[in-house]
Amino acid sequence: MELQFSLDYSGDFNFILSQADTHNEEPVFSYEISDFKTCCSVLGLSNLNYTGCQFTWTNGKIWSKIDRVLVNPFWLGLQRSAQVHFNHPGAFSDHSPISVCIGPIYQRRHTSFKFFNMWAEHQDFKHLLSAQWQVAVYGSPMYVLCRRLKLLKAPLKQLNALHFAHISERVCRVEADLEHHQSLLHNDKDNEHLLARDKKLRLDLINLKLVEKMFYSQKLKCNYFKDCDSGTSFFHALMNHKYKKNFIPAICRSDGSLTTSMAEVGDVFVCFYQQLLGTSRATLPLDESVVSRGPKLDATLQASLLATITNEDIKKALFSIGDDKSPGPDGYSSFFFKKSWDVVGQDLCAAVWDFFHSG
Repeated sequence: MELQFSLDYSGDFNFILSQADTHNEEPVFSYEISDFKTCCSVLGLSNLNYTGCQFTWTNGKIWSKIDRVLVNPFWLGLQRSAQVHFNHPGAFSDHSPISVCIGPIYQRRHTSFKFFNMWAEHQDFKHLLSAQWQVAVYGSPMYVLCRRLKLLKAPLKQLNALHFAHISERVCRVEADLEHHQSLLHNDKDNEHLLARDKKLRLDLINLKLVEKMFYSQKLKCNYFKDCDSGTSFFHALMNHKYKKNFIPAICRSDGSLTTSMAEVGDVFVCFYQQLLGTSRATLPLDESVVSRGPKLDATLQASLLATITNEDIKKALFSIGDDKSPGPDGYSSFFFKKSWDVVGQDLCAAVWDFFHSG
């Protein structure tokens, strides 16, 4: 059962955070909003997801968003759905009343497969890949590639569970082991066994730290922290904030009413795009004379566009994609294909060539 209560004017900060928070007002200078922005940044405050009115105050001419519900990182760590609704001011106020709705503890839905670059650095990755790629699959080149990639997902998930799950906890455990071991070594400095053990623990910790950094850098796509030490608590807070920010707790139906049902929120999205993409309209036929009068490619460029695609062209295009780019619909990133090119490259080229020449 949801807990719902109203907050009137309690979110009136009398400050805005950007020019986008005003309408019909003079341009806002940076010094006018810097204090409020700095305060929110220092305290780690951010806006809770909201619906309803974008501008929460008006004098009839100027519109501003000066009423907010700000939450700290501790709130973002709570596994509860919450959303704010800014109602219309009504007759007796120039501010929008705020309704905060706190829902029950939510369970995250099953997430789709996503390849993490850290898996490719494990010593068993190539062996696992080669063994799985030898499975006999029959069909078109595209089907063979997609089928083998799909069969590979289960072994990769198992690899992750055995060696990479709860990576931050693994780092903490190895750090504690190394701290304890080095205290023993300090009291017995010439012990060969302790020296060898110290070298192994150091190497294990360095490798785990590198894997942890790769995981959070890819998870957050945070450019600033890619080349510096990972602050685990910061990353966890940022991940929670990112998830909460992208979470949609409520949506307006086509009739204008608001729904907070998680199942219905998804249905409204599906229905909207089905109506958007499933409609057709009469269009005028293409006027080739207009096209012929426009700019054209010369014969050399036309020949290069119509030239046969080679395996080297496919490899060059793939390797030009950054390692930190988002994965494709199947969950595999460009980094996966780069690291496994000697195994999957032939099937990938065959699938691409078949795709472009099947018509």
